Amino acid sequence: MNPESLLRKAQALGDDIKEIESIDVQHAYRRMQQKMKSSRRKMIYNQCMRYAAFLTLPLLMASLTLGYLYFHKPVEEEKYAEVTAAMGSVIRYELPDHSVVWLNAGSTLRYPTVFRKDNRNVELKGEAYFEVEADRERPFYVNTSGGLSVYVYGTKFNVAAYEEDDCIETVLERGKVNVITPNRETMALLPGEQLHYEKQSQKWTKNKVDVYEKVAWKDGKLIFRNASLEEIFKRLSRHFNVDIQFNNRSGKEYRYRATFRSETLPQILDYLAKSAALKWKVEDAAQQADATFTKTKITVSLY
Repeated sequence: MNPESLLRKAQALGDDIKEIESIDVQHAYRRMQQKMKSSRRKMIYNQCMRYAAFLTLPLLMASLTLGYLYFHKPVEEEKYAEVTAAMGSVIRYELPDHSVVWLNAGSTLRYPTVFRKDNRNVELKGEAYFEVEADRERPFYVNTSGGLSVYVYGTKFNVAAYEEDDCIETVLERGKVNVITPNRETMALLPGEQLHYEKQSQKWTKNKVDVYEKVAWKDGKLIFRNASLEEIFKRLSRHFNVDIQFNNRSGKEYRYRATFRSETLPQILDYLAKSAALKWKVEDAAQQADATFTKTKITVSLY
């Protein structure tokens, strides 16, 4: 081997030795330890996260389940009861909230066996007088089949809403009521006021009335103040559970002022006939094929 080649190899070996000597072994060792520690910490962290996820998942599922059950409680089906006053009778009834209602002849009241926490809704067909227990948190609603509603917090009032009648009447004795018509008009009534609502025309009028005349039926009395024969016979039909057909052959109009307490129907007809040419014919109740009886029918003619 020539001298030049030996010199180059010696220089290269010298360069390698210098490079090796320039390496900081201590620094490299510390860096290696740091990498090992960092790697170990990551491994422990990842293991902890896996354990946490494993433990948290059931807790999360339980929380979600409880939350669903809390906010999606099964809605309990409302149960309703009905009370009916037979034709020719008046009954007194106490509701679940201790409000008291009188039902006039041929009337039905439907109500939930347990009132809701935010309202007290009842449905009326016929006529009823209410004494509502005061509760500002739960207004009391009387809904009629004609679409008219009355809402109060605590008061005494009368609602006449027979399905066969052309009108609905609300009379306030004490407190304050709000009447809502089917087209969402709202009228407030003060004591002594009556709201008269025509179903067909959907028109209403408000006026002062003799309250006791309108509510005396609950005490077994029939009070008429400037009443027509048509109105009188309609009320007598319900009160005595008979079918009265009125024929006005003369075309005359009569108005009556009277109070009846324990009088029989023939006695009342005799009283009315003292001031008008009235004649009547009675057809007794007849048994039908289903073993029930028809109503007694009375045909009254004005000559």
